[in-house]
Amino acid sequence: MTMPRNSDALIAELVGELEPVKPLRFGEGVALALLGAALSAGAVVGLFGLRAEWLAGHLDPMQLVSTGLFLGLALAATVTVVVMSRPHVGSDHSGWRWAAAMAGLLPVAGAIVAVVRGASSVSPEVMRHGAECAAGGSLASLLVFTALVLCLRRGAPTSPERAGLVTGVASGAFGIFASSLHCAENDIVHIGIWHSAAVVVMALVGRALVPRLIRW
Repeated sequence: MTMPRNSDALIAELVGELEPVKPLRFGEGVALALLGAALSAGAVVGLFGLRAEWLAGHLDPMQLVSTGLFLGLALAATVTVVVMSRPHVGSDHSGWRWAAAMAGLLPVAGAIVAVVRGASSVSPEVMRHGAECAAGGSLASLLVFTALVLCLRRGAPTSPERAGLVTGVASGAFGIFASSLHCAENDIVHIGIWHSAAVVVMALVGRALVPRLIRW
């Protein structure tokens, strides 16, 4: 018959090898993500150059609105991820959804216009260019993705799957924002479908990968 173990001895055994971890501060987490975003944007501009029309002093309303929506989504989702890494009673993790709903108008509008245009919207050249842009945005998101994963690893998110999803959304939105500084397209079909695709792809990557990376 197994004798019951002393509770104090059991607790001491469980915590004996644990080491104190410095708590993650909210400002520190956000600053780390913003640094990654700034480096990504700088790399895109440094390697490929700034949009020619911006250099010429011309601003397209559609491009400005779409870029602003992606930036707003990136910031809202980043704040949510950092809050998720520091769970406490009363935390609200839903703020990013409003920004996602606004940015979600872009793919809806893009899909509607693509249907109206017909076959020209799915020509091989259009598809190739769009896929390249989506891939570039996804690649430009990796620094922010890494920064947010580090924040989550230092914290204790109560829902790793949801944290992974929002991490992907934040990094993907920052990535396509950086890519938009070079992308010369102002067409709603390209922006709505292919720029949004980078966010969706990274959201799926985050949902699948992040829980494995931050598991205790």
